[in-house]
Amino acid sequence: MRENPAPRPAEDATPYPLMTRLRPSWSTVPRPLLTVLATLLVYVIGASALLVGTVLLLAVLPGVNVALGVTSGDPASPLDVGLALAMGALWLPAGMVGVRVGGWRPLGTVWSVEARWRRVMLRALGPWVVGGALLVVAAAAVAGALVGPADGVAAGSAADAGSTAGAGSAPSVAALLALAVVVLVLAPLQAAGLELVLRGIVLQAAGTWIRTPLAGVLAAAAVTLIGRELSAPVLIPALTVAVCAAVLAWRSGGLELPIALTTALTVPSLLVSALAAGTGAGAGVAALVAGVSAPGTSGAALAAPGAPAALAGGIAAAVVLVLITLLLMVRLGRHEGTSPLTPTVRPTDLEAPAAVAV
Repeated sequence: MRENPAPRPAEDATPYPLMTRLRPSWSTVPRPLLTVLATLLVYVIGASALLVGTVLLLAVLPGVNVALGVTSGDPASPLDVGLALAMGALWLPAGMVGVRVGGWRPLGTVWSVEARWRRVMLRALGPWVVGGALLVVAAAAVAGALVGPADGVAAGSAADAGSTAGAGSAPSVAALLALAVVVLVLAPLQAAGLELVLRGIVLQAAGTWIRTPLAGVLAAAAVTLIGRELSAPVLIPALTVAVCAAVLAWRSGGLELPIALTTALTVPSLLVSALAAGTGAGAGVAALVAGVSAPGTSGAALAAPGAPAALAGGIAAAVVLVLITLLLMVRLGRHEGTSPLTPTVRPTDLEAPAAVAV
């Protein structure tokens, strides 16, 4: 396909969802579909290889049940949590290939309006994002604890998982340390992958066809329902996370803050869920875990979706997350000297990124 021989300046200030419009060849009608299809193809291949490799590895290990820790949904199992996070992390290379091959444009165009990773954005607002995320996790835990301990279904599920692993005993210190290492390594990769695909690609795909950012935000909310448990305790935090992350991407002009937010929500919620498993606080945080987990993984469902503590935790997390998002928009406006509702756009003096040649 013919490309412009040289980059050209953008005629108007370009917000993040409209980055594909910087060059006509990036904004043709089929491009968003090709980007999504290429992303899905790479993800399916990678996920299939990961699952088959995991099962084969467990099958050859002496004395290991291939189903143990993989399908149990045990929040304290390093294997189960690690596999779910690894599945989510696969969205990162899949999204990169989708943008580069399907969209036929530089990867930087999906990171930010400046077509690069903006460290200054994280330096300015990163501490606020982390602090706000910790408040969200704390709200979910407190709300679940106030409602009461996990109900009988949750207790029964925990007992069944515990008896399979070893007479219902609490996880060992070694297991918790292994879990912490797995979470700290893989959670940021999952967050980057989910934001790249579920927010970045989706927002810009919608912006290729429709200029209003509302279309992209609604699309991001819709796709987060795919492969996720459709119960109130899961849907409320999942939809809230999707909308808040999409709004932050539009407002900040990139994925730096959404990735930081999702990472800061995922790491502490997974650790608290493991440490407080079987309690009301653990059930409340588990709803948040299900909301931020990758679709189609064991983390995107609850062992006891009817638990009142899970519903309370999901609602509390959603309310606090909305407030934190509004606060971040205000802080960003003060940092840039603009209104909280004025999106960060691509400077008009920047030329469009170079066309992809091969």
